[in-house]
Amino acid sequence: MKTNLVMLSPDRALFGIKIRQQSKTGHLNLTDLQGAYAVARLQYGWSERNLTEVLNAKANAERIYYLLSERDFIKVDFSSFMEMVEKDGVIKVLKALAVYKTNGRAENKTTWCDPYIWVLIAMEMNPMLYAKTVTWLTDSLLLNRIEAGNMYRGLSGAMAAFPRVDYAAVAKALNLLVFGRHETGIRQTGTSAQLKELAALEENTAFSISMGFIRNQDQLLETLRQVWRNKFNNTVLAA
Repeated sequence: MKTNLVMLSPDRALFGIKIRQQSKTGHLNLTDLQGAYAVARLQYGWSERNLTEVLNAKANAERIYYLLSERDFIKVDFSSFMEMVEKDGVIKVLKALAVYKTNGRAENKTTWCDPYIWVLIAMEMNPMLYAKTVTWLTDSLLLNRIEAGNMYRGLSGAMAAFPRVDYAAVAKALNLLVFGRHETGIRQTGTSAQLKELAALEENTAFSISMGFIRNQDQLLETLRQVWRNKFNNTVLAA
């Protein structure tokens, strides 16, 4: 089973608080958002607000429905969804849909949610947070990170057709190509440009496998070595 790594990026901090994201689900950390808001509230004199208040607002429940429906996360109609929210509360409904989850207890308790819902909440919290969130969306780091995770799953699925597969060797080669080095958790610190490059590389490689241009892992690694040589002026990709 693929580990659901927690990623951090130097590109993504709100008022000094790093925003965590899970690699497998793409979920962003709401506890970090609340912490960032608390820091900014003291600095700028904002009123006290809680994420739960934002989630429970009827208008936001409506927006959440359309965010989920647009992406086929939910199959019921609008009226049925709102009835569910009215009966059970929006958080319970979102948990049932696997787009909201709380882990840990006491001081270790932390909450994650679908990145689109996270963005909605951040934009509703305060005008300054709204501006920062719009900037994040414009430079596409969040979307690139999600896309890189999606494309890696596609590449892993394509490689499963090989007679033998060393996923770690391929992941190492991809890291060397994009980040220039390999170490555990290096994708946690990827910038927007690096993640965009990684997603494109994974997508193109998966396509080459599905079309039969690459038929085994040896050919795949040799192809990645050639990409390395083209990128870095014929230097040798480390084994």
